[in-house]
Amino acid sequence: MNTASNGGYRKKNLFLKFFSWRRRKSPEQPAGQGWSLRKFPWKRIGLLLLLASSVGLLLPAQAFGTSLLVILLLAILFEFATENIRKFSPDNKDLLFLTLLLLGMLTVTKASLAVFPLIGLTLPGIPYSAYVYGIGIAAGAMLVRIVLNSETALVFAVIASMFAGWLMGNSFFFSLYFFIGSVVGAHSVAYCEDRSVLVKAGAKVGLVNVLTILCESLIGDRWVLSGMGFNLLFGSLGGVVAALVVLGSLPIVEWVFGYTTNIKLLELANLNHPLLKKMILEAPGTYHHSVIVSTLAETAARSVNANPLLARVSAYYHDIGKINKPLYFVENQGPHVSRHDKLAPSMSSLILVSHVKDGLELAREYRLGGKISNIIQQHHGTGLISFFYQKAKDREDPQMEQVEEGAYRYPGPKPQTKEAGLVLLADAVEAASRSLLQPTPSRLQGLVQRIINSVFTEGQLDECELTLKDLHQIAKSFNLILAGIHHQRVEYPAHATRENAGKKKNNGDLRKQPAKTVRDGHPEDKKGGEEDLKRLGI
Repeated sequence: MNTASNGGYRKKNLFLKFFSWRRRKSPEQPAGQGWSLRKFPWKRIGLLLLLASSVGLLLPAQAFGTSLLVILLLAILFEFATENIRKFSPDNKDLLFLTLLLLGMLTVTKASLAVFPLIGLTLPGIPYSAYVYGIGIAAGAMLVRIVLNSETALVFAVIASMFAGWLMGNSFFFSLYFFIGSVVGAHSVAYCEDRSVLVKAGAKVGLVNVLTILCESLIGDRWVLSGMGFNLLFGSLGGVVAALVVLGSLPIVEWVFGYTTNIKLLELANLNHPLLKKMILEAPGTYHHSVIVSTLAETAARSVNANPLLARVSAYYHDIGKINKPLYFVENQGPHVSRHDKLAPSMSSLILVSHVKDGLELAREYRLGGKISNIIQQHHGTGLISFFYQKAKDREDPQMEQVEEGAYRYPGPKPQTKEAGLVLLADAVEAASRSLLQPTPSRLQGLVQRIINSVFTEGQLDECELTLKDLHQIAKSFNLILAGIHHQRVEYPAHATRENAGKKKNNGDLRKQPAKTVRDGHPEDKKGGEEDLKRLGI
């Protein structure tokens, strides 16, 4: 095949593209290592065959031909989505979730279509065809939006509504009806931080269902029908059904697949969480540092359209690994005391790097979820521990052993998301701001700019989605928060003054107040001292 016109790049076959076994580019293989059966995407093939065969049995058509059509449809849609939709990159766990969710929805829809005529015999006053409008297909896209992202939810809505319309006798209207409801539902649960949001989303889906049914009646010139009222009623109930399904199934999905939703993040944001209580007792300096980092990261996240809740909660836990060795980190040490003075630079570097690994172990133990674990792992990127590296270079003996820079770098990887990049920047800026003797606004602004430029030029932000415009907004947010934290206070007098609210003699001018004396001839120092001791409980 001639690839000269394409810059030497050979595109993958569409079928092989669907079965790509890795989402990201893998490093080049060493010479002599060829293709192996272990690298073949058996899991994705199994999921596709399961989905195709199940849909082929559910749909009212010849099973084998339907299964082949499903494979062709999914392969083309997957190819288009991965090439043109930036955030559509499901891994094997995500594909398993999507497959089981789609099969469950289609199975329930098939069973419902079989049960509705029987219900119609029991309640003859209601046409059984009206029950179809109450099927909550929109629940699938709402679930996908909550646990994954909007792009994947849109792709899922296309597939689910298409197959649901096929189940209902190749009805184009029902495909459109379910698709509109799914899109509205998925949009309404964006950044869902409260279960009441799901109820409101169900109401919106019910409203748009009613509007869609009215449009259908206008198109078909069937404005006045005896059963129209029931159609509208069950259409509005369809949104309620979708909301109830999401409310009931979301905790199960979180537990089975280990997804970290915004509702789960709110639970982790509780400062009474056992891990945070342990941090404040054993590493109070780290706890205070983490709280400030969370404020910086959350404020910056709002300015760059990232997830502020994820940024805040992950900042709470990003340094939990320091709990194991708190006294080896400067924020937990006393003045002029450092345990690193008696250690070799290489050992000090190992201790600092180990807090990332220890944090990951604690995250797994306390079930913090994959999103927070990833940020814990990425919040230093592959940054250099410059202090101990320079200390080792000063002691280096070129004839004996050379200092390798890689031994003084964090293992990484570099931040992969906006939220991880924000935590990295907030962590570095907060730590550096403590070193300023006189943190004036101008000095803080210069510090923030230097830190962000250093992180950017070092390439730590190359793999996340932060742009230069985002970095400018982040710097403005950091400056605002740091200026509020390090603001100057008015110096209070040495002794607190007492107000005489009922006396108006001297208009509150202390210079005109005569000093009271006691028996020993001193001013009221003795009386004030006794009152102070009483306040202290002594």
